[in-house]
Amino acid sequence: MPADTVDAKKEEVVEVGEAASAASVESSPISVGKGTPKENRDSGHESSATSTPDAERAMTPELKDGEVPEEAVYILHIELPSGDKFDVQVNNTEMLQEIHQVLLEREGTCHRTCYSLQLEGKSLDHFTEIRNVPGLKSGSTLAVVEEPYTLREARIHIRHVRDLSRMSEQGDAASAVDGMSLSYLPIVGLGEKKQEKGEKEKTFEGLPPENVLPGTKERSLSGVIPSAAIAANKSPYALKNLGLTPYNPPIPPRKMKGDVLYLFADTLEKRRVHITCCTGGFYVNGSDENTFKPTPASGQKTVVYHSLVDLIAAVSPLFKKNFTALIKKRVERPILDRLPTPYPQFAWLAPASEPIEDALRADDATQPHRVGIEEHLPGQIRDWNEELQTTGEMARTTLNERINRDRSVFKIHSDFISASVKGAQAVVEGNVMAINPADDPKTHMYIWNNIFFSLGFDVKDHYKEFGGDAAAFAATAADLQGVRAYSSVCDESKLATLGMAIIDYRGFRVTAQSIIPGILEREQEQSVVYGSIDTGKTVVSNDKYHELLDQAAKELKMLPHEVWNGKEGDEKAKVKLYTSFETKGIIGNDSRYYVLDLLRTFPPDVHYLPEFNAVSDFARENGFPHEFPHKLVAFRHELVNAFIDASYMKFVRVATYHIQMAAKEKKEKQIANGAEVQLSQEDATELNAEAMKKAAESVHSLNPNEFDIRFNPDCFSTTVKHAEEENLEAQRQLVIDCGEFLLKHQIPAFVEDLVECTVAPIDGEGLIEQMHTRGINVRYLGQIAKLAPKHIAWLRSLIGSELVVRATKHVFRGLFQSVKSGKKGGIRARASTASEWEMTSQKSLWKAICDDAAFYYNYELQVSSADALLEEWGVQKSALLRRMCRAFGIQLLAKDYNLFVAGRPIFVEDDVQNVFPVTKHREPEANDAKRLFTRGSQEMANGRLKEAYEYIAESVNLMTSVYGAMHGELAQALRSLARLSYILGDPQDALAQQHRAAIMAERCYGLDHSETITEYVNLAHMAFSNLLVPTALKLLYRARHLLLIAAGESHPFMSTIDGNIGVILFAVQEFDLACKFIQSAEKIAAAAGETKRLKSALLNHVMARAHACRGDFRTALACEKETYTIYSSLFGVEHEKTKESNETLRQLTQQAVQFQRRMQDASKGTTNLAQLLPINAQQPSLSTIIDVLNVVNGIIVFSIREPSNGEKEEGVEAVERTDKVAAIEEVKEEIKLEEETLD
Repeated sequence: MPADTVDAKKEEVVEVGEAASAASVESSPISVGKGTPKENRDSGHESSATSTPDAERAMTPELKDGEVPEEAVYILHIELPSGDKFDVQVNNTEMLQEIHQVLLEREGTCHRTCYSLQLEGKSLDHFTEIRNVPGLKSGSTLAVVEEPYTLREARIHIRHVRDLSRMSEQGDAASAVDGMSLSYLPIVGLGEKKQEKGEKEKTFEGLPPENVLPGTKERSLSGVIPSAAIAANKSPYALKNLGLTPYNPPIPPRKMKGDVLYLFADTLEKRRVHITCCTGGFYVNGSDENTFKPTPASGQKTVVYHSLVDLIAAVSPLFKKNFTALIKKRVERPILDRLPTPYPQFAWLAPASEPIEDALRADDATQPHRVGIEEHLPGQIRDWNEELQTTGEMARTTLNERINRDRSVFKIHSDFISASVKGAQAVVEGNVMAINPADDPKTHMYIWNNIFFSLGFDVKDHYKEFGGDAAAFAATAADLQGVRAYSSVCDESKLATLGMAIIDYRGFRVTAQSIIPGILEREQEQSVVYGSIDTGKTVVSNDKYHELLDQAAKELKMLPHEVWNGKEGDEKAKVKLYTSFETKGIIGNDSRYYVLDLLRTFPPDVHYLPEFNAVSDFARENGFPHEFPHKLVAFRHELVNAFIDASYMKFVRVATYHIQMAAKEKKEKQIANGAEVQLSQEDATELNAEAMKKAAESVHSLNPNEFDIRFNPDCFSTTVKHAEEENLEAQRQLVIDCGEFLLKHQIPAFVEDLVECTVAPIDGEGLIEQMHTRGINVRYLGQIAKLAPKHIAWLRSLIGSELVVRATKHVFRGLFQSVKSGKKGGIRARASTASEWEMTSQKSLWKAICDDAAFYYNYELQVSSADALLEEWGVQKSALLRRMCRAFGIQLLAKDYNLFVAGRPIFVEDDVQNVFPVTKHREPEANDAKRLFTRGSQEMANGRLKEAYEYIAESVNLMTSVYGAMHGELAQALRSLARLSYILGDPQDALAQQHRAAIMAERCYGLDHSETITEYVNLAHMAFSNLLVPTALKLLYRARHLLLIAAGESHPFMSTIDGNIGVILFAVQEFDLACKFIQSAEKIAAAAGETKRLKSALLNHVMARAHACRGDFRTALACEKETYTIYSSLFGVEHEKTKESNETLRQLTQQAVQFQRRMQDASKGTTNLAQLLPINAQQPSLSTIIDVLNVVNGIIVFSIREPSNGEKEEGVEAVERTDKVAAIEEVKEEIKLEEETLD
């Protein structure tokens, strides 16, 4: 871009937080202060840093030698090579790199890459804190000085210009290229003009489309990615093609003259420009299609441009025009739409994409040995293990230290996951050479980008006795669970775990791990100093590992135990283990103590180990033990914690009961003997000891005198031999009790929550997540299906579809592996021998799916075909198709499919756009931010809203410091912050925070994820409160459309959406449509089994008003009577709400009588028909509508006033009385429960 086009104002101030956030996940703090200006509600357009007092902007005071300036805000003057200047406002604790990010975001400097920042002629290091730069203070001038090009800098610059010359495609976003993901909200403006009172509206844009009306059968998949979103990213290219010529690299004589690279640029004028890059910049050389001439073209004045953009703009007017438009559009995009996601987010639907001519991208993508970051690294690829371990060992004494550590851990982990996904794809596609190429392909191992990759097959029959390949496949997931558990408890110890990710891609499971230093140089027998390498036949131990594992074992409730090391009869052969024998300890060359193979961290699930036949009577009545494909079955960490908590509560109740009974009996004996009624200290001690013994016996405690529940993960192992001192019977009994607790309490309680709609997952992903939260393994899905009532349509459909999807995934995994890679990509060439896939019929496939469901989940589907399943279980095709694509990693073309015509395929081969990886990994957390958020949630539950706002606002700031401005947890915190702002009376701030939350949900979870649907509804509520009525309705229609595809119309959350739509349509006097949606909401709620509560009463009240406005007074009276009945049962007949409903009934009755008289007069001809309507029906106020919406969306707004001193004293006494009464009742209930238990 020529210098005269640089848009830089002399006095312009740029805040670093905003600009840096668009290029770095670690920057861009989100403002959480209240009172966000209305014009800045569109996320990302406003400055994100909070305002700073003038006092903080003052010149920094003189400092003594070695003294570090305190944290402050500087104003720095930036001088560009063109002579223009602008100011930046920056915190002095930031690095100078942030100023580089500012320049990358500015419209006039975004194309510059090869430059340095200089202070008084001295170049500054990018990664130095601003306050540590000698002589730099507020008011200083930093000069942007152009630097000579090297080969590395030239390649970076060329690729940067290429990226700026093209807008990102939706197809790239659907495939998670460069951290992009799809979004919808940026095309939905939140700044529509509010309708003034009395102003006529030409056309109302809030009417619902046909495909979202209640009762519709249409499921339009093309609407998931709206055409407007696709069009918004369709921009004219500034350059047709840019690439390197075949004459690279320069020959030595030309290198001596300063040549660095030769490239070409194909302009939109259909002209090819040949360019030479030298150390000073770029110039047009004299080459043409037939002749290579790196020197300047003859007869032309040689002009060397430091920026390639400036050169091309000088020779191509169309480039200059389009590039300026592209940069302007790029700058106008919300920041949250430009930031990369923390982890790759693939979409199951993608728009149609066409191949584009891009020489640089072709060069990068066809070199599988490249890792994609060579240009930015100082000479070598990253040492992932060292980075992961070093960041984990960072200091964490102070809050700032913990934030820096959490930020570093998260950033390195995020980069590791992205690299692992890319490497796993290269491995499966055959683009990485195995380190053991002569072995069986199933046993191949790979190293790519310093990451170790292995396939999920049984290598060297290690899992032969446990289920072979099925056990090997499950072992990786169990190992990841162990890594998550140890990572959460190893912070204070010096134990090190590996970076790990599991990637399912094209039917293969690939495990990616960081590499222990030195492990590839030694045999495994030489490396392992703790654990077993032969499934427990020989075991070794280590005193240092005992010391390190002691605390971890306590945290994870693992019981230290002694086993034989393989030499019977030798006392010294007994070794002590704090973990399972499968856990291996390796001391790396870096002297760190690593633990790996953590697949047996938690106790085994005896319900699926029939060879032991060790289950409770209750489990046996429910059909256990059950056969399973493998023996590596274990309970979840959440179940272990829940079981121990429940056992402890039982222990306390039993001990309390026996102490009370014993004391009562003792006193009765003393009274009978005429002695003084008192208990000595010895008597109390004896009673306590006896009660503790009985309580310990009731929970099968390992210690007969106190509460001690820990688990030996090896207690059911057949390969390792325990020492005689180990009480295996007691250890096994605890595992049996834990299994009974799962079947008797956890699963029935979860099913009850589903039935009562306490939790209502939208799809299978949400269902499994809720199961895991309660410690229920996926293999108990059949047990849940048996307990779930068949009359609840949404629940039966959800469970049935998930059973089929998971069984199908097991069947397809083997079939997919048998398909040649070319056929997976759509090539129609036939192999010489038919694959297993081609020989599979529809009937045999369905039989295999039913058999798998019975084998894995202990549930008989008892349906003859997929069509029968859809009909009998109420499963809809769109939900099943969506879930399968997301589970298998299949990306389809976003278009409307044939979902209702039987006998025809839903999609054809050409509709499959891509196959994407499905990834599992641990997720590092912002621990301090999470604690603040939890505290804020508690304050909110207790009604202290201002305190809750402060806690959650601070948690948002800390999350932003750790995660950057784009993360799923941050979206959840912003949602809570938006609700608090709304309740505290600041709807504008609520809208701004909720808008950010919704965009983050779209980007981090997916366009049609359940979290995204929920955020749309919340955003619609906030938009309506700001009188953005058409926007609110558009968001609700989209939420309804996505929920129809994902779950169908019977889902309970559809009742909330329809209630919102109906109330808003009533507010804009669309009475017929309002009645349809409110009736649908009531019908869905009734079908889902929801009880008639305040929400139903309010909706019936609104519906009564709507019917009255339509002249249907009979229906209006029926609706209002329902409201009156609910209010009477909830509050009583004397309550204000009940009286208000009664008054409404009276008014409706009068209007009905008046209307009937007019009808009679009209039939006699005494009244004109035109006088029949309108009846003066009372219209509710806007505040009343908002109150109804609050209840529909679960928000209760109440006013708070400061009580007087007298009221405070009375309140304290009332609270104390209430607490005493509640405590007494709780003790009575516990004693009653304990008596029932003992009986």
